[in-house]
Amino acid sequence: MSRHTQRHRSTTLPFEYRDSGLDFELEEYSIDGSKPERLDLKAGQREVDFTQMLPSPDDADHGDWGKITLFGRIDVPRETIEAVFPEEERDEPPAKLYVAVRCHETIYRSKSVISDSPTPQGSYNVSVRLPKEKVRGTVELRPYLVRTRDTRTDGRYAGKKNFRLASGKIYSIVVDLPPGEQPPAIDGEEVSFSQTSYLPEGDKLYYLDFRNESRPKLWINSDHPRITDILQSQGSVGAEARMRDVVLDEVSYGVWSQLIVRAACAIDEEGEVEHEWQQTVLDTFARNLYDVDDTSEATHQLRADVVDTESLPHLMERIDRELQEFIDHRTQLINLMEEGLRI
Repeated sequence: MSRHTQRHRSTTLPFEYRDSGLDFELEEYSIDGSKPERLDLKAGQREVDFTQMLPSPDDADHGDWGKITLFGRIDVPRETIEAVFPEEERDEPPAKLYVAVRCHETIYRSKSVISDSPTPQGSYNVSVRLPKEKVRGTVELRPYLVRTRDTRTDGRYAGKKNFRLASGKIYSIVVDLPPGEQPPAIDGEEVSFSQTSYLPEGDKLYYLDFRNESRPKLWINSDHPRITDILQSQGSVGAEARMRDVVLDEVSYGVWSQLIVRAACAIDEEGEVEHEWQQTVLDTFARNLYDVDDTSEATHQLRADVVDTESLPHLMERIDRELQEFIDHRTQLINLMEEGLRI
């Protein structure tokens, strides 16, 4: 079910917020303190692939790499300042500017502070360091403008410290090839549902089997050979590869939804779970569901929400939003549609 994906949080808030209010551009990079080199990105390019630029651990001349440093700029337009701050705060906005760093495969979260409060309109130099021991696969960078003090407002503007006010586009930095599997590791196998008594009847595409709670198993229905043939496609380009990614997204959404809910229901009063896959699910998703840095805090909140009939519908909305970001259906659908136009 794994694939490195580009995630993008689209936020609906009761106060003024600019989702694309910061202009973020990466321009140069340095490996292990070497002289910075131009990235030469194409217009609109948001994925930077370092897999062919970084030295290999087997390279006798250079050895393995230790850190990547990325350089660029963030422009904070006057329009953004005027949109998210009341008039009396616009000359010296009480906000800090930082780049959030997230690696979902290692569950690494950090941030590079670009400007402390105040942060008025202007252009700011960016430097972001990626240590090899903390990252793997794809690392995501996204800028945020965040309020730094409380104030009374009329409700139109955010008044609480640490509220995000604006953000910019996301960069995906590929530091090595994605692993063959992404946690939680579950077994998968194709089988004919019509010939297997313990699997659902009808034309189901897949079934997530929890008979062995310690290790769930994903069954794919081989009664649909056209679909299973697509899933076995090994290519990375072309119509088959695009279709495979879309089908995988469809399956992934249902599988992750079940795993998250099952893991949530297994949390005990101490915030602990019994099985390794449950903990991996919580480590991967819980903090993002509640947008907090502490896994324990998020886990306790998740346990409370899953047993509260009033909170449960809102929890399902959170899960839906998080999975849409994590899986990124939109990108794969666009890739498929663009491929179709070429045929």
